[in-house]
Amino acid sequence: MFSVNYPAILSHLGQLAYGFQPVRLTVENRYVLLVKATKEALLTARLNQEIKIYLIPDEETENGSLGFITAFFDDHDEPLALSSPLYFGDELLSDLISVFSQPSFDLYFFDELDRELLGVRAQLEDKERFSSVMLNAKFKKFRSDEVIKTLTSMEEWFGQRTNVDDSRAFVVKFEKNLYPDDFLFFDARPEAYNFHGAGNNPNITSLERDEPGSFQERDLVRMLRRVFPGDSIFLNPERTDSGTELADILCHTEEMLLVVQAKDSPNNEATLKRTINRKRSAIRSHIKKGAGQLRGALSYIKNRHELDISTSSGAHVLKVTDRLIVGLLIVREMFDDDYKLCSLPVLTVVKDTNVPCILLDYSALHIITLHLGSPDELLRGLLRMIDVALENDEYPKPRFIGPPSGS
Repeated sequence: MFSVNYPAILSHLGQLAYGFQPVRLTVENRYVLLVKATKEALLTARLNQEIKIYLIPDEETENGSLGFITAFFDDHDEPLALSSPLYFGDELLSDLISVFSQPSFDLYFFDELDRELLGVRAQLEDKERFSSVMLNAKFKKFRSDEVIKTLTSMEEWFGQRTNVDDSRAFVVKFEKNLYPDDFLFFDARPEAYNFHGAGNNPNITSLERDEPGSFQERDLVRMLRRVFPGDSIFLNPERTDSGTELADILCHTEEMLLVVQAKDSPNNEATLKRTINRKRSAIRSHIKKGAGQLRGALSYIKNRHELDISTSSGAHVLKVTDRLIVGLLIVREMFDDDYKLCSLPVLTVVKDTNVPCILLDYSALHIITLHLGSPDELLRGLLRMIDVALENDEYPKPRFIGPPSGS
């Protein structure tokens, strides 16, 4: 595995939200490519044994290009996609050209928590056409104030692409696995278990998940550990008066009590092959159910001075007085054109309980916790999001420019 042979790469991947990380192996005089993406994209790549790369045109410039979108086709019309803006003079551009121009190359896939879950030998089909297209492509110089515009333009073009555009995509075919891809990943680093409710057990994950609940909850805690110290996080807290679970996760500080409810689906072939309409329906159903559970937890908490809870770590008493209570509902994914409908159940909870609540999908939580690296920063960011949501009746999709917090 690449991360075993080159463990130093993990610190670099930790600064990358999603996308490509080419690596030149000097001694071997070759390039390998690391891809950081969602677990759904990784499993789709494994099932399809290929990914497709689109060179997105800059329609304001002749022969202009904005970058690559990498597509993972779980659905023909709305595949999972990864946007990679590219710029004139950037090493990423020249390194990617070097990677794809090789007869074959090693390709490694990592998830949001920098876990290597798939490694293959791959090759780009039609390398001559790729070389010709890239030789004539023109890229803009980087300007930080245009990044959001560029990403938006890329996504809009991809959403309106034609069959001709699909035929022009470059196909990266997988030739063979570099190691078995059906393994369990044990993470025994301290941040994987030094919180209440972990039971001192390592975090265990796999690419394919038939029962997502416990896997997802531990992954969410790993993301929240970027922001909160371990002793302020409580996994699966139960009410001591009834023995029922209060929430999936609580994060407790001197200023806030974050109440987290999460919903996920299995990560397997059957789930990925669902139609888009079925996926949308499942997401809306999860949000409706999760919003109801969040309402129940907030109604129980909001008028109390303290909470008596228990986890596998023991009994705990958490002070509620003088702390801002915030609800957070996390779902697997949301489609860009479905945010308004998805937002309604959670905004109803906000209005009924008078407690700020935020709706995020898994990728958004990943990005937010990368960039807002303290409880105070996270709280300010979440409150800005709820203000926007109340104004527009729709939760915003968070975007950040620049390196992650602490980099």
